[in-house]
Amino acid sequence: MIGDMTTPAGHDHHSDQWDKQLASLERDGRVSSPWVSQAVQWLIDEMARPPIEHVVDVGAGPGFAACAFAEALPSARVTALDPTASFLERTRERARERGVADRLSTHEGDIDSSLSALASADLVWSSHVVHHTADPVDALRKLGSLLTADGRLAIAEGGLPMRVLPGDYGLGAPGFPARLDATLDEYAVREWGLPEAATGGAKDWPVMFGDAGLVPVQSRTFLLDRPAPLHDTVRAYVVAQFAKVREQVGDRLDRADARALDRLLDASDQVSLIRRPDLFVLSASTVHIAAHGSATTAAER
Repeated sequence: MIGDMTTPAGHDHHSDQWDKQLASLERDGRVSSPWVSQAVQWLIDEMARPPIEHVVDVGAGPGFAACAFAEALPSARVTALDPTASFLERTRERARERGVADRLSTHEGDIDSSLSALASADLVWSSHVVHHTADPVDALRKLGSLLTADGRLAIAEGGLPMRVLPGDYGLGAPGFPARLDATLDEYAVREWGLPEAATGGAKDWPVMFGDAGLVPVQSRTFLLDRPAPLHDTVRAYVVAQFAKVREQVGDRLDRADARALDRLLDASDQVSLIRRPDLFVLSASTVHIAAHGSATTAAER
């Protein structure tokens, strides 16, 4: 789960915390932009329908994906929905910087209260938001209600944890990275009250689409692969992620793992993230597509 520990854009609660996360989300968005761009182009290529006229990004954060859709679809309108005003302000600023402000609008709100105010969309995109809702199946149902008759819902949920060094990172007892992941998962479930439906592993997202009255169409996993040697900006991102890990779960680790984590963050230590020349970023994010039953083709079924 390392690499997905930032505050989730579009989460419906604790909105006062999101303002403090804007700088972090900006950095995270720049680092993760390669896989998001790949996913955007894949969605556009895979949609067997007339031209996409309206895209809604639910939980848009500071607007990286919304702007990517606007750039890739020069004739489409894009609506960025998020409950945090400062995120939407940054989205509008980013749209002006990228020359798409005339086709990108923002709307302050969330899945539970604001979808009815939006126009129907040919494509609804939501990244790492639905698993934070109290009832993910209900959230999927509501997102599906926003679709045009032959529209598509695409959610980025799940994948594989981020790895940044070979093997067990060269320190600590065997299995150190996996134990960090497990401790972070436990922390996130407890801290954010994540629902069992989205975190327990009993059902994957395509199954939950069915529970929500939608038809799963396709899933694809995208790699974020930033090989060594890392640019200083990406290295700083990795260091910041692990510093957040120590802040959040350092006191929940056993003594050996806590010491190993401290060494990774100790700039004077030769094995630290700051000093390692073989530091990289490798993670995987999965995008799942759903549609109304009447909109799927025989091949898709």
